[in-house]
Amino acid sequence: MHERVINCRVCGSERVVRLGAPRYRPPTKVAGVPIRVDDLDLSLYRCSECDYQFVAPVIPQERLLACYRESSGSNWKTDPQVDAAIVNQRYYANKRAVLERFSPGRQVLDFGCYDGGFLKYLGAEWQTAGIEPSTVAAGIAAGHGVQILGPTIDAVGAEHNASFDAIISFDVLEHLPEPVATLSALRRLLRPGGVMVVETGNSAALAWRLTGPAYPYCGIVEHVGFFNERSLGVAGRRAGLELAHFQRSCHTRTPLWYYILSYPRAAVYLALRALRRLRVPLPEHLDVIAQGGFPATFGDQDHFIAVLRRPQ
Repeated sequence: MHERVINCRVCGSERVVRLGAPRYRPPTKVAGVPIRVDDLDLSLYRCSECDYQFVAPVIPQERLLACYRESSGSNWKTDPQVDAAIVNQRYYANKRAVLERFSPGRQVLDFGCYDGGFLKYLGAEWQTAGIEPSTVAAGIAAGHGVQILGPTIDAVGAEHNASFDAIISFDVLEHLPEPVATLSALRRLLRPGGVMVVETGNSAALAWRLTGPAYPYCGIVEHVGFFNERSLGVAGRRAGLELAHFQRSCHTRTPLWYYILSYPRAAVYLALRALRRLRVPLPEHLDVIAQGGFPATFGDQDHFIAVLRRPQ
């Protein structure tokens, strides 16, 4: 029986290295909704050519979309009216500054807008639209005045081609099973000279490199692909976009004590992993911890914000 050939989903190379199985904590969920993945024999791979990391085989898209559709609309917080602290916790001012610096105009599409919280934060001077698979969250966003184009990029008609000065996509790239195809589809919605502003986890971050597949970001079922500056540049070029800006970022503002406590928590986690390998019986809640990845990150700069531009 021939071993299956795995190709990189960004550059197509066969020079990929298996890093091991993803460390998901049971019960597995996506957007707070239960999902089954134990029948898929999933593995995490890294491409030796472009440095993209990805989970294969592909989790059936309908399984993931079913979870997003059924999510409550409150699984993630983005709306400053619901939670005023989110503006500082998620660095909204910095995101807006990058958008205003690079966008040639004020018509913006949020790919994965969820409840439209960030678009609401931008204010009335922006004309806003969104793509969102969660039925409940899309309804909330529409209530904020966001024009919802559909649940997925495939549902967006040709009448919206070249309609937007900017597309923003925060915490979405890691969810895409075919990132180049999705970026290409989004490119058609941009005007020439328009930009995509994206934020996602940075696989080149020090804490990530130290922990590898056990990094907490890799232990979230819906996270199926992981970028850094190199792999995003390759994905952008293959989609007809140029990398115009890249900066490290922090996903969520977290107190210093959290990072101080992350080291003893990591030591406990490693001890539990060792006991589990030795088949020492563990209480159920400790066994759940041992099955997953590290319980905490070790530094705040483990994300990036980047700008991809459609050439004139």
